[in-house]
Amino acid sequence: MLNNSNQIKRLLYSFVIAFVFWFFIKSEDTYSVTTKIPLVARNLQEQKTYKEEVPENILVTLKGSGRAFIWLRFFDSFYEDYKAVLDLSQITDEYNFELDQYYKNNPEKIVLPSSLDLEFVEVISPRNIKINLDKYLVKKVPIRSQVFVLTEPGYVQVGDQVFTPDSISIGGPKEVVDTVTFVNTEKDTLEGLIASSQVELLIINPNKLVNFDPKKVEGYIDVQPISETIVTGIPVKLINKPNDINVFVNPATVSLTIVGGLNEIASTTSEDIEVVINFEKSWRADKQFYSPKISIPNTVMEWKDLSPNNLEILVIKEIN
Repeated sequence: MLNNSNQIKRLLYSFVIAFVFWFFIKSEDTYSVTTKIPLVARNLQEQKTYKEEVPENILVTLKGSGRAFIWLRFFDSFYEDYKAVLDLSQITDEYNFELDQYYKNNPEKIVLPSSLDLEFVEVISPRNIKINLDKYLVKKVPIRSQVFVLTEPGYVQVGDQVFTPDSISIGGPKEVVDTVTFVNTEKDTLEGLIASSQVELLIINPNKLVNFDPKKVEGYIDVQPISETIVTGIPVKLINKPNDINVFVNPATVSLTIVGGLNEIASTTSEDIEVVINFEKSWRADKQFYSPKISIPNTVMEWKDLSPNNLEILVIKEIN
């Protein structure tokens, strides 16, 4: 049994040695291989940028020894001198590069590792690349939240989320940047809030051709206990009344109850609330009492219990 085991080991060693010899012999043969090569655009004119994305790689056929392709296959990321270069120094708006002919006319722009025996043959794909350039534009845009807030019962979010900074700078091709009116934060959900919170949020890139800064912002969410209070002495405004008559509202002031965040309603005064009657649209000779239109700050949840609920309009015509 031991002899059989030794015999199997000798056969395996022989096979491995034979394979190594065969591999080194075959690796010296010449092959044509289709492979990806990084595409690098150079010499872009100042204040210009791309309207469309430029491919990161192109597919080319190279000729070389098997050993060279093996090294390239496993260590391509370590070779800095391995790229296809596009020279954009003469491009102002757009140009169609026929890549195969371009690199055959400019072989020095196919940069291959000097330590490897490789030679460029042809471009397989894409056969041509159209470069479209545009003016580089920078502008500031506001931030829109995609954070969904759920408070515990008895609490409310007051106002919109506040960001620091409140806007970010975006830069890119004018044609693209002109269409961007805001940027979004990442999506998130905050549940069970009973107090104000500060969160760090990533900004979502509005377009792959756009650069932006900063990449993160601080978001402040104002959460307050729900409370209510009575606001008195709110003046009633009468609008769109004729000039040839005297019109009076009775009473001239009202009171109501507002509901909202504790701090917010505590700072709300009668001047922040509008009670309006539109004379032109509402008044009729056979009608005496009217319901006004109420406008409250958008940071207040609701109003209720208007007192008095109906107001009297007194019309006195002037006698010449």
